[in-house]
Amino acid sequence: METSATGPGSRSRPRPTWPELPGPVREGIERALGAAVVEAVSTPLGLTPGLASRVLLADGRRAFLKAAGVHRGPFEVEKLRHEARVLDALRPDTPAPRLLGLYDDGRWAALACTDVDGRPPALPWTADDLERVLDALARCAAATTPAPLGEPRFVTDWAADLTGWRYLASTPAAAEAARAAFPDHDFDLERLARLEAGWSVRADGDTLLHGDLRADNILLTDERVWFVDWPSACVGAPWLDLVFLLPSVAASAPAVDVGTILHTHPLTRDVAPETITATVAALAGFLVTVGLEPAPWYAPEVRAFQRAEAAAALRWLNGMI
Repeated sequence: METSATGPGSRSRPRPTWPELPGPVREGIERALGAAVVEAVSTPLGLTPGLASRVLLADGRRAFLKAAGVHRGPFEVEKLRHEARVLDALRPDTPAPRLLGLYDDGRWAALACTDVDGRPPALPWTADDLERVLDALARCAAATTPAPLGEPRFVTDWAADLTGWRYLASTPAAAEAARAAFPDHDFDLERLARLEAGWSVRADGDTLLHGDLRADNILLTDERVWFVDWPSACVGAPWLDLVFLLPSVAASAPAVDVGTILHTHPLTRDVAPETITATVAALAGFLVTVGLEPAPWYAPEVRAFQRAEAAAALRWLNGMI
């Protein structure tokens, strides 16, 4: 469930709409839902190229619909399949949408889930919104432990991505580009590479993680906080979602004291400081390197957002080492 009011997708290229889907695909989706779609309001912007629409069905139900075809890239179709498996497996007390239907013809996949009529956290983050989200994150980890699925494992899924400093240390041209992009930071690449290498020591666990928490994957209603968009879900230590969320919070609200959050939040207060430091180092290295890559065609501004997150992670890391 993508939102367009805030976050890195705010200037992304428009998504396809319901009438633009092939007729047989629309018919298959309606069969999977057991009712015709009588109204579809596109969420036109976001960080994935597929359809994302709030739909009204002929029987009065509302749903959030996501769809993608292999012509947009087979990875997008597989992400929808994975997200459907995740939503179907979540316990009822998980603050996440419920799966309502799945369509998959081998070339197109679509999932429908409960529609959440909420708003993303305000940007810059406010103290009230952040407190609500942090409380909900602790409840979410409790609801997803033990994990209802065994795979994929976080330590496997992220093994290649969390090697940014090692890559820069062995690639002079990339290191030069990183230093140019972050002139306020004096990178000791050998030290950071050694530090980064320890991230996986305590990262395994038995919690189903969201895997991609940031403001545009969170919706707030008057009653509760919802975590939406689960295609990156994986199994690992329960504190990882919180650590990976904080750079995006600090990028929007630099005054947020991430150290106090780590020392007091139930998910991180008992985690060894060296474990957190190694993980933050690895996350900072990932954000620095990915922020230098060419942007995908459907989200041209995402690299600027990731560079802002990288700068926040670097400030956080510099306070730890």
